[in-house]
Amino acid sequence: MKRIISSIALLVLAGVLFPANAEITFRALEHRDTVRSPKYYFLGATEPGNTVTIDGEAAKVYKTGAFGKEYKLVPGNNVIKVNISDGSQTVEKEVNVFFKADGRMPERKYSIEEAKRKIDFEEFKERSFYVETLPNACLQYGTGSDRLGGSKMGWLNPGITLKVTGEIQDLFKVQLSENRFAYIAKEYVKPTPKVTRTVNSNNMSVFNNGKSDRISISFPERLPYVSWTQLDPTIINVDVYGAMNNSNWLIHRRDLGMIDYVDVQQPESDVFRIVIKLKEKYAWGYAINYQGNTLNIDIKHSPEEISLKGMVIGLDAGHGGNPGAISPTGIREADVNLSIVKNIKEMLEAKGAKVVLSRTDEYSIDMSSRRKIFLDNDIDLLVSIHNNAGGSPLVPMGTSTYYKYIQNRELAACLLDRMIELDVPNYGLTGNFNFALGTPTEYPNALVECLFMSSLPDEEKLADSAYLKKIAQKVVLGLEDYLKKVKKARQGK
Repeated sequence: MKRIISSIALLVLAGVLFPANAEITFRALEHRDTVRSPKYYFLGATEPGNTVTIDGEAAKVYKTGAFGKEYKLVPGNNVIKVNISDGSQTVEKEVNVFFKADGRMPERKYSIEEAKRKIDFEEFKERSFYVETLPNACLQYGTGSDRLGGSKMGWLNPGITLKVTGEIQDLFKVQLSENRFAYIAKEYVKPTPKVTRTVNSNNMSVFNNGKSDRISISFPERLPYVSWTQLDPTIINVDVYGAMNNSNWLIHRRDLGMIDYVDVQQPESDVFRIVIKLKEKYAWGYAINYQGNTLNIDIKHSPEEISLKGMVIGLDAGHGGNPGAISPTGIREADVNLSIVKNIKEMLEAKGAKVVLSRTDEYSIDMSSRRKIFLDNDIDLLVSIHNNAGGSPLVPMGTSTYYKYIQNRELAACLLDRMIELDVPNYGLTGNFNFALGTPTEYPNALVECLFMSSLPDEEKLADSAYLKKIAQKVVLGLEDYLKKVKKARQGK
């Protein structure tokens, strides 16, 4: 995932396998003559095997040919002197960097259209009408956003009526109940003549549906809902908005596979809560869908044999169509991600797993399509592979893993524990990560940011096909570790 690296000069030196007595030349591909930060990274690349000195100091030349140095610039012009030798001859080059020490960036001038959009974004407009959800509708907590979008509450089925109370840029504010509000993207709803009202819930039944346990409850109309999981014990909560508890019959069948019991609560006058306690510590996912006006909550059974053999594993190679992060010497993250995924696929299949890929080559595929591929193939687990960017390009930056929901923390932790065995820095275990492929509740999932494309030491590793296989091995071991924990928990150990 990309982050901006401040003040980097990237020099790529021309020539491939410089022959003896041939002139060593280079050209600057990217260089800023004037900068406004004293911290400056000078980066370059030459043919691997050449030696480089920068201002008289020997610079490490990585196997990719990359090299660099960090500077603390002084106000005014700074001269960087680079010497490159292939053993028979040396070329010298001076690079000038002017540090403008006022610290001020030039003021951006907005067009009329941009200025209008900026004002619209800052102003909340009160409105009142009703909309109906379309496919891929997702509630989010507020108006804040980053490159991954606003923090997601959960997906909604189509055909649910919501009351709009206002709008801000491309979002509608919607009223879920008397005291609960959320935001939803305008593109995933359409106007409707229907209105919202508070209705009674009907009777409920809980039964074994084959591959899952199903909680089935009907309402007079489709109502919005959100869900979340608690640990120790493992409980799935589903809040249905605009409903009053009239479920006087709650029938539990006796052959349930995953559910211990179901209870209902009324935390607010128009919020109906379904509390589902599981028999096992680790959940294998759940789906919430309407069939007509009947809300079905399917709690997936755990596999009979908890091992990779016979399991369906989803693998997502991040990016595609767009390069993702690009390393100093031009390696594309999308290509690295796909190489790692193909290695993982081969290793998992050797252990008897079936593997489902979101993409198999270099092409663009959006998040909704990726999610649909995994849902349609009823996967058991998902791992998404990316490589990071940001920070200093001159030091190893390391590895990290990510999850959205608390029930997926253990999977992400197992993957991270194995990745740091590669003797790379631990960049951290990150929760509540708003990545689109981390938001489905239907299966455990986690994202791995293997290394940093922007780091010269990390880039050297990512350019090595043998090292990419080592990464794949650690991911597979992390999955096996997770399954061992699940198995031990089931056995009560």
